[in-house]
Amino acid sequence: MMKTGVFFISLFGVLALMITAGANATGPDHPAVSYTLTSEMKGEKRLFVGAGGKIKGMVNPDLFVNEWDVVEITLINGDNLNHHIAIPNFHILSETVSEKGKKTTITFVPFKSGGFAYYCLLDNHRALGMEGKIVVVKK
Repeated sequence: MMKTGVFFISLFGVLALMITAGANATGPDHPAVSYTLTSEMKGEKRLFVGAGGKIKGMVNPDLFVNEWDVVEITLINGDNLNHHIAIPNFHILSETVSEKGKKTTITFVPFKSGGFAYYCLLDNHRALGMEGKIVVVKK
């Protein structure tokens, strides 16, 4: 009888710990940090522009994230040109968005710290200015 009681108390403790840990967990449905970018065309320039939060209105903003956090970046097509977002250092390439208002979202976990480029490779957009930097800070 005593062993059974200890077992159930231990089981209850483990379950409570799992539920508590899950309440604060991040994952694809709950990223630790998320950014939204919009594509823009200014003359010959092709740009990423921050949409909302601390990066609102910033051109090709630096995106600050922590190493090993779940990160989500959404790109909204703002100009009817073909766009995607590439982050080669993390083996990331989003789907292409071709129509104004359409969006694509990437979710990933940065596994190393440092500064890494994100850009659009389509139609020479990177060379036309569509490049920013993700800054991954060691936890």
